[in-house]
Amino acid sequence: MDDIQEKNKLDGRLERSKKSRDLIIKAMRDLIDEGILSPTAQQVAQTAQVGIRTVFRHANDMETLFKFITKTNAEKRSKHFLKAVTNGNLEERIVKLARSRGEGYSEMQNFILATTSSKWKYKSLDNQYQGANKRLKKNLHEWLPEINNLTEEKQEMIEAIMSFEYWYRLRVHQNNSAKKTLNIIKNQTKALFR
Repeated sequence: MDDIQEKNKLDGRLERSKKSRDLIIKAMRDLIDEGILSPTAQQVAQTAQVGIRTVFRHANDMETLFKFITKTNAEKRSKHFLKAVTNGNLEERIVKLARSRGEGYSEMQNFILATTSSKWKYKSLDNQYQGANKRLKKNLHEWLPEINNLTEEKQEMIEAIMSFEYWYRLRVHQNNSAKKTLNIIKNQTKALFR
């Protein structure tokens, strides 16, 4: 084989490898989106329509697959959880923040649940979860800098009210509409600034 044929062969392998990896990541995301919060490698292989060995060639373990998914969710996270709106009065910003987080929580609900249900097994997921909570707290202070004038206890209460766990309880466990959930979060947060 000459150099050109060898290069084409290598390029073809790399292209197939990338395609397989993309199929595996998509399969993992699809399974989580369907509510399978801790998919097995076999389920990922079947959904991606690749062999189980192909899954493990790209990810030595399920923790690596979760890392891939976390990287692909960066755009969603930044859209809902990393930007801050600083114009408008306090009440307007509270509403915008609660709405933005609610939309993000709704869009990423199963991934957040998958992370919280698996973080005890995978150190990288636990680290990612802890880091995400620190970023959410920083983001909260950027949206609502007035929070720094409140007692530490009130700051913690607002952080809890704006959390996924509280939103999930209102939306899922208490079966509230998105609008009612937004109003509850808005009113409880406003009350703490009085």
